[in-house]
Amino acid sequence: MTDGSGGTRIASFFDFDDAGPGWLAHELAVYLWAMLQRTASAEPDTATRERWLRYIAGYRSVRKIGDADFAAIALFVIVRHFWLMGEYAGRIDVWGTQAMPTTWLQKQVDLLTAWESMQTPK
Repeated sequence: MTDGSGGTRIASFFDFDDAGPGWLAHELAVYLWAMLQRTASAEPDTATRERWLRYIAGYRSVRKIGDADFAAIALFVIVRHFWLMGEYAGRIDVWGTQAMPTTWLQKQVDLLTAWESMQTPK
């Protein structure tokens, strides 16, 4: 909880469910990926970009992000999305094929193709 403008309280929550050993770029990309999922966009909109920049500034206030790690974040957005599709595919025997209809899969191809040229927002 933090104090916001006008005396309002702001609740913030960070989910470290998938945190652990691995690539720093992937850990940071999960947040950007989640924001892009909310807008179903190939590029961050204004609100997503602002949230992302605040997130990265907060991380950098504690730890440095190397240039190579930072540049790789956009690529790991794609990796994370493949992970999601794998999660869905791995549960077809429980959820059924309606969890991954052909129309949804076709949209994922378009999204992944668009993300291929995305650069990590600075």
